[in-house]
Amino acid sequence: SGEYYCKRILPAIIYSLFCLLKITALRNHLFRWAFLVSLLIVFNVLSAQQKNTAVIKGRAITTGNTPASFATIILKRNGKKISADADGFFEIDNLPPLHDTLVISAVGTHTYTYSVAITNGQVLNLGTIITGADAGVLQDVEITGRLERSYKSDYSYAPLKTKTALINTPQSVSTVTKELMQDKMEFSLQQAIENVAGANQYSGYDEFTIRGFRAENPHLINGLRSYNTTLITPMLVNIERLEVIKGLVSVLYANADPGGTINLVTKKPLDTKEAGIELYGGSWNNLRAQGDITGPLNTSKDLLYRFNAGYSNTNSFRDHYFSKSWQVAPSLSYIPNNKLQLNADFSIAHTNTLADRGQPGIYGNNDLTNTPISLTVSQPGDNLTETDIASVISFSYKLNNHITLNSAYLNYITNQQLQEHGIKDYITPDSVYLYYTQKTFSTITNTFTNFATFDFNTGNIRHRLLTGYDFINSSVKLDVFNGELPDEFGEGSGIVGTFSLLHPQYQYRNVKAYKESDEPSDNNADAYTTQGLYVQEQMDYKKWSLLLSLRGEFYKEGGDDDDDNGDTGVAGSHINTVLPRIAIMYTVKPDINLYATYNKGFDPFEINIMRQVFNQALKPIFSSLYETGIKAGMLRNKLMATLSVYQLTLNNVAVNANDPDNPDLYVQRGKEQATGAEAEVNGNILPGLNITLSYAYNVTKIKESTVPAEVGTIKENAPQNSSGSWIKYTFNKGWLKKLSLSAGHSQVGIRNTLTPGLQLPAYCIADAGIGYSYKKFGIAFNVFNIANTTYWTSGYNYSSKWPGAPRSCMLNIAYRFSR
Repeated sequence: SGEYYCKRILPAIIYSLFCLLKITALRNHLFRWAFLVSLLIVFNVLSAQQKNTAVIKGRAITTGNTPASFATIILKRNGKKISADADGFFEIDNLPPLHDTLVISAVGTHTYTYSVAITNGQVLNLGTIITGADAGVLQDVEITGRLERSYKSDYSYAPLKTKTALINTPQSVSTVTKELMQDKMEFSLQQAIENVAGANQYSGYDEFTIRGFRAENPHLINGLRSYNTTLITPMLVNIERLEVIKGLVSVLYANADPGGTINLVTKKPLDTKEAGIELYGGSWNNLRAQGDITGPLNTSKDLLYRFNAGYSNTNSFRDHYFSKSWQVAPSLSYIPNNKLQLNADFSIAHTNTLADRGQPGIYGNNDLTNTPISLTVSQPGDNLTETDIASVISFSYKLNNHITLNSAYLNYITNQQLQEHGIKDYITPDSVYLYYTQKTFSTITNTFTNFATFDFNTGNIRHRLLTGYDFINSSVKLDVFNGELPDEFGEGSGIVGTFSLLHPQYQYRNVKAYKESDEPSDNNADAYTTQGLYVQEQMDYKKWSLLLSLRGEFYKEGGDDDDDNGDTGVAGSHINTVLPRIAIMYTVKPDINLYATYNKGFDPFEINIMRQVFNQALKPIFSSLYETGIKAGMLRNKLMATLSVYQLTLNNVAVNANDPDNPDLYVQRGKEQATGAEAEVNGNILPGLNITLSYAYNVTKIKESTVPAEVGTIKENAPQNSSGSWIKYTFNKGWLKKLSLSAGHSQVGIRNTLTPGLQLPAYCIADAGIGYSYKKFGIAFNVFNIANTTYWTSGYNYSSKWPGAPRSCMLNIAYRFSR
């Protein structure tokens, strides 16, 4: 079979990479380099296939005859570690002749050991192995870490609130593993999101376009609601994988972004000792260091720990921009028996940076290059600092073989201080008035979820019933000072100076001389609370699976004393709604599933992040999703592929008011609809060959609007076509052994902005990397935007467009203390 892959599959991938590189117009040295590297890879793989290597395979199940899903498989002396798939199957290939001990373990089961001896080229099939008690493999709360090192994640807890193989989840879910982020040297959510089909940046802030719609709501952390201040993107030091649940998830998570919900899964402790440190250095004085250590705290291995920490210090191609960040994140897991599981996560992250409001351009001029991409109006002394503290406790208790109780709690605290100069308004097409603002922003968010799962059979039908209660409370305090120079520009003007876009002058301004403007400020203290009761039933009959979910949501804006007819028209408002979900799945083969789903969702507007205009209350967004697709595990589950087709409709959509005098103002538009298709493939084809490929086609149109000219037009920052790839090959044989070569691309089509006629051009960016490892030491070097393409990732209007980075590079040096 390896010869078949080399002759058919590998050349197809090389040809695909060939085409992607050609798109970028790199027809000279880069194109020839890619061709030579491709030939070298093929030659090395073919020569490696000529040498016989041994294989050990089998299937792990529990005493209850259920698969030991994702059990850990270790060859004790050889040191090779893998994870079984969702059905308990495992295969360790590319082995030399050996005498060793095979160790199979899963949370809550007895550790199984087996003596193995293999000769050169032998395929040893161990058959079905019973690992022990039918316990922790059914955990519904993620307590322990993921051992597998791959671009593919086989399971998720978030879509159904239970550990479910992604191939058995009747909804599209995209995952970005820490291994992919590490190989691509991606340090922020803005970078990592580019790996997700149908996702791109909506702005330079922590907000994205997913399936054509703006996603700015708080991210989930291990399935629990956090808080998003928008201006700061979170560090990924302690993130195991990034999950994007496509479409609507309100039935399990209350108010959420309609296009998709981002779930950050933190690194959990492992029961084996692991430790490593990484150092990075690159363009614009980019320096970064991070470390990760985990293992058991006692000999019985029922108390596990993990500690992650990181530091980053960088400048940018953007004028005056800087960012200094650090994060510390310890984690503990306690598993005293096969019934009780407890995990505690803590993280504190601090960032000192500058709010990048984008590249301003000449008013009325649609040429995006009329000002340099480095241009900002930020002045010396402007600053943005934020501290985020997250504390998570997760608990699971198995009453018996059928009933499990699960609880999780997140306390998320944010403190942000902002002082900045920005564009107040245009004076002439190439000069602007400046505003000055100081903001102190603090939030406390508490999220609690409590649910029970019931696993039982009635005749030939298997039932997995889930019922639960969620509580989310978020309180906000905001203190704002808007400055002005009344003697120079007039009382109540809110103006502190002028700025020329063609002849910029940066100077320290005497902010102490600014007087408080008479303009309305956003000083307030506000809160919202939402509670939900939900029930979910999964029924499996032969090859068919039916999912039925229903949620009752009770949302309240403001405090108890707020009036429903307050100044905003929003404070004190109550929203009670019922949210259904229905899905059906058919198993064509054990590794191929077809699915279809219908979801309903809603998203109210919290007063602390959006404001109404013309004294009209903002109505909540109500949305509906129709989706169908196919999921397949290919090449003995080494590759995971998903194809989905969807139609997503939103009512009462809110968008930025496109008012330079009030950049945070939003208005309600009407109805919008997205229709599209997405395809993703990720995993490894051959030992050493890892790939991730994605493509999305999306048409998001404005169906109804208060502005008649908008009806029928394509929504802002919603490209029709987008794609991405990353292919890494590590040589396992010959004189190139342990050398790795990587290449990939990111492509986004033409996008509209909020300003009619102002469009962002399409772009295709090529990246590449080379690495080498020797024992516990590793070194890697990546080059980004090889062709030095000028492009824009997103934009609002003439005053706010966010350019992408020019050509840059990054060097990584890593050391693993144990593996």
